[in-house]
Amino acid sequence: MELTDQEIIESYIEGNKESLNILVNKYLSHIYNFVKRLYNNESDATDITQEVFIKVWKNIRKYNPNQNFKTWLFTIARNTTVDWMRKKKVYTFSDLESPDDDESFGDKLIDSEPLPEAIFTQKELKTNLEKLLIVLHPDQKTVILLHISEDMTFDEISKVLKKPLNTIKSHYRRGIEKLRKNIVNAPNLID
Repeated sequence: MELTDQEIIESYIEGNKESLNILVNKYLSHIYNFVKRLYNNESDATDITQEVFIKVWKNIRKYNPNQNFKTWLFTIARNTTVDWMRKKKVYTFSDLESPDDDESFGDKLIDSEPLPEAIFTQKELKTNLEKLLIVLHPDQKTVILLHISEDMTFDEISKVLKKPLNTIKSHYRRGIEKLRKNIVNAPNLID
């Protein structure tokens, strides 16, 4: 039987230091992928992800057990990414990097090795998605990534972004509409 996030946190607070490793391993790839998509910089995404988990470690005792841990964690990830962008004075999400490094941090996070056809298809889909997402406002992009990639509800996203539920739904709807228009108006973008 798999332990819940709350049980893992309680175990860590009670002195089982290995429990934090379990929590990090459970969410590492999710946080890294979210940060990388949000910031569009693979090398900084690694540093930001590390910073996120340092903040989790420092603040785990402040975590409210009545709150959803995943929501709390992604709030930290988003805020850390925004803070990082402010420090770097990067205000746009349009800097697109697509490094072809076979030994990148992201590649090491994958549990099993896919077949070559799956790798090609996945890279092609990722490139197309990144091309499409580049046109979105950062709030729309964040909502779409959290909802689709991280399977978060609009209510959870509302808590992560600290914005009203209707605003989140509006960002999602407008972002999806903008993506649809870009697919129709620029089909060569996804060739």
